Amino acid sequence: MLLAATLLFHTTLNYMEGNIEEFETVPLPPKKIRKISTLNPTIQVNAKEKNSWMLVEFTSGKTLKVPEAETGKLNQANWDLGFSRTKIISNGGKTNPSGNTGIINLGPVNFDGVKTIPETGYVQDDRSLGNLINKELAGWYNYRTRTHNIESKRNVYALKLNNGTFMKMRILNYYCGQKDQDCRSMMCSREEAACLTIEYVLAEPGSQTFPDTRLANNTQSVEKIID
Repeated sequence: MLLAATLLFHTTLNYMEGNIEEFETVPLPPKKIRKISTLNPTIQVNAKEKNSWMLVEFTSGKTLKVPEAETGKLNQANWDLGFSRTKIISNGGKTNPSGNTGIINLGPVNFDGVKTIPETGYVQDDRSLGNLINKELAGWYNYRTRTHNIESKRNVYALKLNNGTFMKMRILNYYCGQKDQDCRSMMCSREEAACLTIEYVLAEPGSQTFPDTRLANNTQSVEKIID
């Protein structure tokens, strides 16, 4: 039996070697797509590059990548939050003294239940051990030591943006191809990480309340491609 198995193994290898082009051209199965749906607007931020900041201006939806070595550019652009892997900075305080962005961590409250805009208490960036940090955002995630994965606490944050308007947001997910809860029991790859999905609602200029954006025809879907 051992001799027969060995002969079959070598026969298979020889066949594959002689027909390798055929095997290379066999199409891969189609990628699966999962959708995370919310009735509020979302934005997906690619923060994969460890040594760069991905800057986001929420009122326009524009993004700008700035290398960490060129931090002088942080005060030369219109932006609100900057993302680099798990790190998040804001356009104010030590990051940019001329910036106006400030943040309040409201905790794990009901997102749609936050209707009134806080008048005071917005925190700007500082430095800790030489690193730029906003203490309200610093603990936005849980780190799972068994799987080495990142899981958002889904806290709600109130923001005073750089242009003076207000916003509320929460981070829904950290992975491009997996849901946070799927990464509790298995290791999610580094290639899938640092693709943050953020739910947010902007207030009208001069308003003291957040609008209700939960309209059926405004449903936003975030498509995530999974290998």
